[in-house]
Amino acid sequence: MEYEEGLEGDIVPDISFPQPTSGFVFEDEDEENEEIIDDEEVEPSNEFYSKRQESSVDNRGRQHGNKKGSQPRQNKQFSGSIPELVKQFVTYFHRYIQERNVAEIQSMYENSWNKLTEKFFFNSPWPSADLIAPLVENDRVFLMLYNEMYYRHIYGKMSPTQEQRFASFKNYCDFFEFLLHSNADLPLELPKQWLWDIINEFIYQFQSFAAYSSQLKNKSEEELNNLKANPQIWSASVVIRYLDSIIKKSNIVALLEEQNSHNVQKGVESSNMGTHTLFSQLGYFSIIGLLRIHVMLADYHSALKTVAPIQLFTKGMFTLVSACYISLYYHVGYVYMVTRRFVDAIKVFTAILLFINRTRQYHTRSYQYDEIVKKNEKMFSLLAICLSICPQRVEENIHTMLRDKFSDKMQRIQKGEEGVIEELFLAGCPKFVSPCTPNYNAPEADNKAGHFSGTEISRVQVKVFVNEVMQQTLLPNIRSFLKLYSTIGLSKLAGFLEVDQETLREQLICYKHKCRTLVYNGGAPASGEKASSSDIDFFVDGDMIHIIDSKTQRRYSEFFLRHINKFDEIISDLEKTGRV
Repeated sequence: MEYEEGLEGDIVPDISFPQPTSGFVFEDEDEENEEIIDDEEVEPSNEFYSKRQESSVDNRGRQHGNKKGSQPRQNKQFSGSIPELVKQFVTYFHRYIQERNVAEIQSMYENSWNKLTEKFFFNSPWPSADLIAPLVENDRVFLMLYNEMYYRHIYGKMSPTQEQRFASFKNYCDFFEFLLHSNADLPLELPKQWLWDIINEFIYQFQSFAAYSSQLKNKSEEELNNLKANPQIWSASVVIRYLDSIIKKSNIVALLEEQNSHNVQKGVESSNMGTHTLFSQLGYFSIIGLLRIHVMLADYHSALKTVAPIQLFTKGMFTLVSACYISLYYHVGYVYMVTRRFVDAIKVFTAILLFINRTRQYHTRSYQYDEIVKKNEKMFSLLAICLSICPQRVEENIHTMLRDKFSDKMQRIQKGEEGVIEELFLAGCPKFVSPCTPNYNAPEADNKAGHFSGTEISRVQVKVFVNEVMQQTLLPNIRSFLKLYSTIGLSKLAGFLEVDQETLREQLICYKHKCRTLVYNGGAPASGEKASSSDIDFFVDGDMIHIIDSKTQRRYSEFFLRHINKFDEIISDLEKTGRV
């Protein structure tokens, strides 16, 4: 994987799509003898940043074979004989996994599965593992991987039943237990994208089950009894324990610390699992998955502590999988925002939005297109809040998009309109879950027992955040007046703001306090140095305010030199290929 340095220092992977080398051929009615693992040519969409796409019943729209804007279908069991093409697919897929042929596995996983879904299983489940077991000699490992994709398809295209939710959880537990009890010579290799999807889907289904189990009034007596008899199914403690076990088994934290220190410390011994590619990658993605879990539980301190081994704005493993890259920056940016580190939140959101903008031609042909579009819209909403509270200079493209979409709302936020802050926060915040099990014996008294739904937790989060923002309602006006003067009397400024001098003194102290925050300067995401986020500084001497303009002049020379060097490299590459 090659890397390309972005204009503002973000990492843009040189994305390439694997070409088929052998084997499975998909004969369509419209295209004879078309190889299913070939890339489908799709023109980049001109409406990538258009209004939010309509989501499916699970409000996700990101599964394999899920077309943009498609509606969920009724959950029907597969019936009839297995199509011959599907048998061939399963046979070849099994063979490539046994051979550990990662390139072919990735091609069939990302392309073949999707096309067969479109052709045969657009509105129905794939054949169950029991039906395809004879085709793969009852290979237990392959059947667990197949079940992972099978249930993911059901979650993405249909509404899963309680039995399917339970079965999917058991399959994940079986797969993780198999990995955790395997030796270092585990004969299994999977593409990075699939490993990330396994962790991402595991967390999504946990969140989906939390929403499902909190709606007690719609449950039958049998369903309630099943829930009461199986409290460990999709419980927060079990989900966190599995992710934490994978991280410890892979020893990925020690490996990342060694990598970050640029030298091998003699006191750190890597476990055998850490030397296996699958475990090191799965452990790495589990760190980011655990970050997402803690954010969903509103435990922001633990969220940043979890990703301490990962350094932002570097060429880490997360840059190799776009969905992982976006998820990491989205959740870290959100945590920065709600913990009042607005400068860092703006920097993180700007970096990942630039990445999405510059690589959008690849995303339009990805099966994860809808998820990326939704994350893009969420981050723009959160960035609009951050810039309204803490004005900063951002990249021109991002500034233009914000001005076109949120210009009016940003002005209303600066005027102190709570409704606009709530609207953008709820549009951009992640989904929340309660760590407590619902009271299945008394649904009407559930909240009194300490359990809240995700919607209710969101209301609590937005209330706390709005209270924080409303403490700063006068600060934008104070800043605008201070930028006009080098000295100004307290009485004069109080008259402009239509407040008394005592209130103004309180607001000036508030301005100093709110603008003094941690600013990330490399290392662990939770680390930082205390600095002022304002572009002006001042001190009060008696009844006079003395303003110090700390605004730094932008250095355009570096910008032009960087682009001159970039164009020189492009011309040199063209000359080598004989195109000039």
